[in-house]
Amino acid sequence: MGELRILSDRPRPGDQNMTIDQSRLERAEISKKPLTVIRFYRWNRPTVSLGIHQEPAKAVDLAYCDEAGIPTVSRPTGGRAVLHGNELTYSVVSNDVEMFPLQGLLPVYQLIAECLEGGLHELGIRATHSAGQRKSAFGSLYDWTKPCFTSPSRHELMYKGRKIVGSAQRRLKRSFLQHGSVPIEIDYEVMGRALRFEAASLRKNMISVSEAAGRQITFEELANVFEFSFQQRLCPDNRGRIKSRYR
Repeated sequence: MGELRILSDRPRPGDQNMTIDQSRLERAEISKKPLTVIRFYRWNRPTVSLGIHQEPAKAVDLAYCDEAGIPTVSRPTGGRAVLHGNELTYSVVSNDVEMFPLQGLLPVYQLIAECLEGGLHELGIRATHSAGQRKSAFGSLYDWTKPCFTSPSRHELMYKGRKIVGSAQRRLKRSFLQHGSVPIEIDYEVMGRALRFEAASLRKNMISVSEAAGRQITFEELANVFEFSFQQRLCPDNRGRIKSRYR
């Protein structure tokens, strides 16, 4: 088994966050050694990220975002628009075929979902895996104009019928990058305006970890339970694990 690093990063601008993840993916693709890097991070201000296939003008109210000072960035992964506010964002980059099977998307989605599920369980949140496909509940297959959290894809995590984690992935020949958004608190009104979607519909279809837990959850608490869960699931005997944290 190769090297496993788990990092907890300080808040950064959206373009820096995306550049870091893209750079790690590129390094993993050319590395001769098996490695896995998991990063838990934040955004220095509310920011919309768009999937690689999305057109900004079709997915985001650009005029409102400009007025509200909400930047828009493009992710190197797929999926649909996300407004990142008070949340934990995770990225997993790996070229380790022992740790992550690379034969298909779903085995990797499932394994990462199990790690996230274990962390949420530590907070008393009994999440379940969605059996859904990437099809909007409000539109056609691959409806890229709808926000990420309006409908779940397979192996995304749900809590009492509402989506609690949104994820997207990109695969190269030898490596992959998976992103995920885990809301700690949600401003449904701002999200609805930024993503041109009804706030009431967002509220029906997504939930924050603080609401699910019934108490205020901090970024640090969430990062700690996820770190423990990823470690236990991916590297239970601690072989090859390097713990590296920075704020």
